[in-house]
Amino acid sequence: MSHVLDNMIWHAITTGNSNIATVKDGVGVYREDIAPFAGIETLNEDSFDKLYNLIPAGRRIAVAYDDELDLDETRWEPMRHMDVTQMVCDDLPKVFTTANSELILPLTDEHIPQMLELTALTKPGPFFQNTILFGNYFGIFVDGRLAAMAGQRMHPLPYMEVSAVCSHPDFRGKGYAKAVMLHVMKIIAENGFIPFLHVLTENAGAIKLYESIGYSTRKRFSIDMIRKR
Repeated sequence: MSHVLDNMIWHAITTGNSNIATVKDGVGVYREDIAPFAGIETLNEDSFDKLYNLIPAGRRIAVAYDDELDLDETRWEPMRHMDVTQMVCDDLPKVFTTANSELILPLTDEHIPQMLELTALTKPGPFFQNTILFGNYFGIFVDGRLAAMAGQRMHPLPYMEVSAVCSHPDFRGKGYAKAVMLHVMKIIAENGFIPFLHVLTENAGAIKLYESIGYSTRKRFSIDMIRKR
């Protein structure tokens, strides 16, 4: 029997994130203004036909897979390929606070422009106008500038993804991102869920940080951003 996280997008849009996704006949997508991810119950040619018919022309989606993606490029335009490491926090920290924890503030709609600016600069992963609707986004501000942030994203029960972990280059090395990340993890754990996350496999520094607070690598796979022609 496969693990929930082997097909985390599908399980997320059919369980914990079903309220912000459209699902039909074994395929589904998040709302376009929230996230690009498309979930497929069984990855095959028939499912890709259903996915193609579900979304409008020009929409970009992100599809996760273990093996090679056999893409019909007359229907789909390849946009970006990513090698990804999936990590799970089975060893929760005993302490979720740091010296910077008192600086953490909840992020709201008024902060969206700063959140979009920071994620565009640091590229932690797709972040859209309404990605904040996943909930529990927090940040640290320095002199009115958003120095670091993190939040939650995919929710394939009983797991909850920690996402958009990023720090402005002007404020790196101060532990801000770690503090915000631990804060989000604390909320996830207190609600009875298991934190997990995704990181580009090439980002050795981030992987080392995550390992230091209890994460271990579960698997590696690919995510492709593609666009319906």
